[in-house]
Amino acid sequence: MTTEWAYHSAKQLLTDMKNGKLTSRQLLDYYIKRIERLNPQLNAVIATDFSAARARADAADKARIDGKSWGPLHGLPMTVKDTYEVVGMPCVAGAPSLKDHLPKKNAVAVQRLEDAGAIVFGKTNVPLFASDIQSYNKVYGTTHNPWNVQYTPGGSSGGAAASLAAGFTSVELGSDIGGSIRTPAHFCGVYGHKPTHGIISLRGHIPGPPGVLSETDLAVAGPMARTADDLQMLMDVVTGPSPLMEPGWNLKLPAAKQRKLQDFRVLFWFDDPLCPIGSDMQPAYAQLKRTLEEQGVSVTTGSPLGMNLETFYPTYLKLIGGVMGASHKKVERTVMSLAAPVFEKLGSRFKLPKLFDNYLIGAGQSHVDWLRASEKRYRLREKFKAVFDEFDVVLCPVAMTTTFKHLQQPEMLLRKITVDGKQRNYPDLFMWIAPATLMGLPATSAPVGVTKEGLPVNVQIVGAPYEDKTTIRFAKLLEKAGITFQAPPGY
Repeated sequence: MTTEWAYHSAKQLLTDMKNGKLTSRQLLDYYIKRIERLNPQLNAVIATDFSAARARADAADKARIDGKSWGPLHGLPMTVKDTYEVVGMPCVAGAPSLKDHLPKKNAVAVQRLEDAGAIVFGKTNVPLFASDIQSYNKVYGTTHNPWNVQYTPGGSSGGAAASLAAGFTSVELGSDIGGSIRTPAHFCGVYGHKPTHGIISLRGHIPGPPGVLSETDLAVAGPMARTADDLQMLMDVVTGPSPLMEPGWNLKLPAAKQRKLQDFRVLFWFDDPLCPIGSDMQPAYAQLKRTLEEQGVSVTTGSPLGMNLETFYPTYLKLIGGVMGASHKKVERTVMSLAAPVFEKLGSRFKLPKLFDNYLIGAGQSHVDWLRASEKRYRLREKFKAVFDEFDVVLCPVAMTTTFKHLQQPEMLLRKITVDGKQRNYPDLFMWIAPATLMGLPATSAPVGVTKEGLPVNVQIVGAPYEDKTTIRFAKLLEKAGITFQAPPGY
């Protein structure tokens, strides 16, 4: 009987526990020992409550012996992103001002996990207020990528992705407004799902500030894992109405209609003038296309309805600017608005981030302007829905590059990363994730290969509104075709 469970799926672990081959306590103690041995070189898990977790694991084992079931996650140890409030552990969200914040109540999504039988034993690192594409902060320090510790695991769910890749947990709970599930999954070669907006409550998530009751525009909670099946299992647990909408709202996501890969009609969108992708990723995407065609899949290359990233990106920036602007003082928002036209005029001369004046406009916009931007969002979504009359999923990159070396200076707006020998603006990393976020569409980030430099590559699988099960099903069928998670060397 094996005693090495690092890369077993959650589904497999739960089956083994149900069949008496493994106990919750054995699995928890295994994860603890593995974290104690390997986490010092990664700094992915940054807060724990091992004593409470051991007590709950023992109770789960006793309940199982007594023939009682706690639910679909009965006795499964797991970690969650340190933006979710969990009783018994601090919720810092990378912010020194919150280093002593001890929640008195679980976040809604965490409570759903625990109600289903999960054992949350640790929390994973994030950037300051989950607002970067890397995971570092002044409270807990920098998280490293298991594929290369000189490289970032991404952000803001970077600790979550690194923990999955290193075998510290089988599943994770992330969140995403700027690719914060999809990009770390891509950088670490694991699975992540950005759900349709509004189907998982973010109450108890920081940011916003502790105690906020409203649900955040654009932002979503979502599962991360090493298999597509585990993504779906967590989705089945955490989806449901926000407390704002209970008890008069129920959710029933449609089942995926497709049973085999060849049942899918695929749009293959990997080229855009606004954000060309690195040549190191192209062999993985070319192989993906060949595999799909060999499997009998109908694959069409091109952009959706002739639209491109510039169709979506300015409105995305205005709306996310509105979300982020809420954390700034009024005078700061005014300055950002005044700076926008200057930024637009001088942007090309000084090679500033393209179209980023829209973010500055968004940060200081009036409610009237926000309503207009929001209406444009929904008009784009309505138009984009026609894409799914012809295709079941749209495949596209997650970002224009694979992971890169830690880069924490200068300020995010002024950072540059090198892609194919050329300097690219750091905020360009938001461009390929923008359409799905703007329109509230489901998007699954799934591994498709490794570059010749030894860095993982994911694809983004975008579906129609509420067709979350369809994008996850496509990822599962890719696994069946041999395109799966790979463990980083040495783990």
